[in-house]
Amino acid sequence: MIFVTSDIGTMVLNELRNTSEVRLAVADFNPDDEVFTALCSISCLTLIISEEFTINNPYKLEKLRKSAVVRSVPPDCESGKLHAKVLVVNRRDGSFWTLVGSANMTWQGLFSNQEACVVLESRKAADKAQVDEIIRWFNTLLTTARSPDLAEAKRIFDARSLYRLERRSASRVPQACYWALKCTSGSNGEDHWPSFVAEGVIGIGWSDIDVDPSDVSQAELAEAIKTAYPYPATPPEWGEKDPQGAAAKIKKFVGLKKEDIVLICKGYPPNSRKPVHIRGFARVTGPFRVDRSSNWIWRFKHDAVIQVVDQYLPKVVVAKALDKDSLMGTIHQLNQNGFESIAQILGVRLEV
Repeated sequence: MIFVTSDIGTMVLNELRNTSEVRLAVADFNPDDEVFTALCSISCLTLIISEEFTINNPYKLEKLRKSAVVRSVPPDCESGKLHAKVLVVNRRDGSFWTLVGSANMTWQGLFSNQEACVVLESRKAADKAQVDEIIRWFNTLLTTARSPDLAEAKRIFDARSLYRLERRSASRVPQACYWALKCTSGSNGEDHWPSFVAEGVIGIGWSDIDVDPSDVSQAELAEAIKTAYPYPATPPEWGEKDPQGAAAKIKKFVGLKKEDIVLICKGYPPNSRKPVHIRGFARVTGPFRVDRSSNWIWRFKHDAVIQVVDQYLPKVVVAKALDKDSLMGTIHQLNQNGFESIAQILGVRLEV
């Protein structure tokens, strides 16, 4: 038995990628893309979740249910609502690896929060009896769980966006500007949306720059970028391909003001036919700041109220609504009509 409080997500991913059978019972299920992809690749997956669909993502459950056993426990169950976090992995050598603790199957639970878990392995003599007990517990829970009503779950999950996240003063009439912000790194496509939600911020990269972008001119910022990312090497956060273009984009982000409204999505190139992942909306609530205390490498931030959407739209629809054939650059100013038409197409009321 070992006690783990760090690198839990990495440990889980390593196990998921090297097995063909997994049992998972968890209160909160809304994994990030990397963990979800690993779960989808498992040929024999049994998942039991709590029926709390303001958190648990029914669209991901629907995809899993095509090849996995998906069951749920209602909050008013006679035995109490499911609050457990138990993962059982049947390794290729026939042994079992188990994780029991506080970590939910969410990005925050696996990669961000302060969690505490215990790992037990059946091939260790001292752990075998406890591993057998965990598997018996899971099998008993499975007999009492039921198949979730995913149509109803979707209605509940989608309704999250219909509630006002922070009420505005009736006397305040903000003169907001509208923007689109890409939440992925330029070269490796790493998605930073989970950090936006976890911290209540929006952010951008270029973390190796040794100046505060708000304290220097655009020309000085371009020089700092050239020093941090020598041309012609491609730095990890450049979607702009040159220091001057990168500096201009960073300055636009620095200049966001309170009450500005931001569409957050994964970027798309002009020739893309893939659907666009609309992550959500944000309202800026604080000035630009450089957060050097965070473990998150995207340290250039604005505090923001976040409204989760998590839907896909055809690229042609997004491009037409926003009049933007590409959203590969970090940040783009939008017109209000285009922004609101996206919300209308999504069927979501803008509530930030």
